[in-house]
Amino acid sequence: MANINTFDQGAKILQNVDVTSMVAGLALGIANAQEQLDNNSVKQITKLAQTQVGGKSLLELGFRPAFYAFERAEISASISLKMAVKEELEIDFELEYDSTRKKGYTDEHIQKIENNYKEEKYREFKSSRKYWTTLSNEHTLKVNETTVNTSTKTGSIERVDETASKLSSDSKVERVDSEIIDTTDVVSTDNTNKIHVHNYKGYGMLSMLDYYTEDTGIVKINNYSGLSIKLSNALTINGSDLNSNLGSITNCVFKMGLKDGDKFDVYFAFSKHHPIDFAYSQGTAPNNTNQLKEKLKALAFIMMKDSDVKIRIVGHTDSVSGDNFNKDLGLKRATGVANYLKALGVNEAQITEIVSEGEAAAKTAVGDNKKDADYRKAVIEVNTSGNEYIYIEGDKTNVNSHFIQSEADAVITTWAASTTSGLIMSQAKLAASTNKKLKVESGSDVTIDQNVKTLSAINTQFENSNKFYSQVSGDVVYLLRKDAKIEYTLYSNDTEELVIEDKSTSTQNTQNSNDTLQIHKVINSKYFAKSDVTKIKDPKVSAWSGSLDFRYARQFGMSVEGNASVTASMISIPAPTEFENYVQSLTGNTSSN
Repeated sequence: MANINTFDQGAKILQNVDVTSMVAGLALGIANAQEQLDNNSVKQITKLAQTQVGGKSLLELGFRPAFYAFERAEISASISLKMAVKEELEIDFELEYDSTRKKGYTDEHIQKIENNYKEEKYREFKSSRKYWTTLSNEHTLKVNETTVNTSTKTGSIERVDETASKLSSDSKVERVDSEIIDTTDVVSTDNTNKIHVHNYKGYGMLSMLDYYTEDTGIVKINNYSGLSIKLSNALTINGSDLNSNLGSITNCVFKMGLKDGDKFDVYFAFSKHHPIDFAYSQGTAPNNTNQLKEKLKALAFIMMKDSDVKIRIVGHTDSVSGDNFNKDLGLKRATGVANYLKALGVNEAQITEIVSEGEAAAKTAVGDNKKDADYRKAVIEVNTSGNEYIYIEGDKTNVNSHFIQSEADAVITTWAASTTSGLIMSQAKLAASTNKKLKVESGSDVTIDQNVKTLSAINTQFENSNKFYSQVSGDVVYLLRKDAKIEYTLYSNDTEELVIEDKSTSTQNTQNSNDTLQIHKVINSKYFAKSDVTKIKDPKVSAWSGSLDFRYARQFGMSVEGNASVTASMISIPAPTEFENYVQSLTGNTSSN
């Protein structure tokens, strides 16, 4: 069969097929069937002869067996020959883009994003699509049937969040996530009057919690027996429990008690995980608008001053979308809260665990696929090793001398482990004229060496550099480089093919000299990643190389199939004359032929 290459060669095989055996087999089958009919008649005769009624056999009483014979038979046979030629053309095409000379994406960046598609969360949606760009670029996009203009905000948080919100405005988009995939960190280069610098998720996060706009005091209590600590001329801590002592403190800017097992809920908007929005008011009160900024500042202050305090952070989501997506989102929320505290100066070693319960609590309480703001949160769980704390900020009763600094028995700079009564740590506010050194770098193109006094002043310095988007949120300045590369991911459960098209005009992005690379990818429910648009601007510094490989294959296949059929009809025939004579002889009568 392997040597057959044409239909003519295949047809010759048919000439050698002998159908005689097929026809003969059918004829023998009919003969065998007739023999079976005759044998059956004989068996009937024997049975009728042996069965008697009233001394006579059934034959004598007139019963007769049935006799049948084939009247005609039609035999047909057919043979078919099936032949097919299959031709295959295989082409391997490889195209390489050298981005080493571009300011944009490197092969490592692209490979990192490609690897994200392997995550299980993508399987939980009908489709998802990614959009990559440089943060400073402004585009007009078409998301399915919705026209979207990306954000023009200059605030770092606002710029990212507004674009994500606009991308999610299309009815077929269920979730939108954003991530900075490439940027340059902000690094402190000064140890005097230092401003705390922390980098997370592409954001540079700067704080100055060690500088105080109000007198700040912390009381640590490990035994209320004999407790008596004078905070000011008008206030003494001498109660028998935490609540009574808190109740005796009045006229302060802010106060908070802290004990073992306390929890702080930090709420997030739908799909959000970073940064903390202190204006977000959804979720069960007390929510983010109920002094959350002050509470996290107090918690961070206590943790910075006493390593006995440790925390565990647990992320949660509502029950919309799949388990894997929500497990990941919950972990991002918990990690975002942890990094806010780190930015304030909390030691990483005091954050004992960062975990996610995803949608588990929400699904149990309200059912699956339910939007519920109460479960979109991260929970800070506090372990104080049995100690209790009182945090006080500002004493309005005596603006010139808020806390008594002269009582050495009450005011110290370190905790005494052997003390069982209570101690106070105090920090006096700095004068409004006090300068703090802001000396930082970001890559080779940003160096800032200035004296600042407030977070607002830090924000202004980075805005004036023309290299950053900057914004103050809580007690942190959030920075994003304008040339950072950002990825938006859109998820849908309504369509197998989310569509994003670039409808930008030629006048957009004229202020941005950085290269732009936008790659749109879709993953559908069959987990197939397909690239349908690759757009590269400013290709004059790029290099391309490629290879092409052709392979041709031709296969011939053939099969011979045969079938046969028989059609026959039977008639009833009279019994043989000899048989009838025999029966008549039993009664003494004989009939002649």
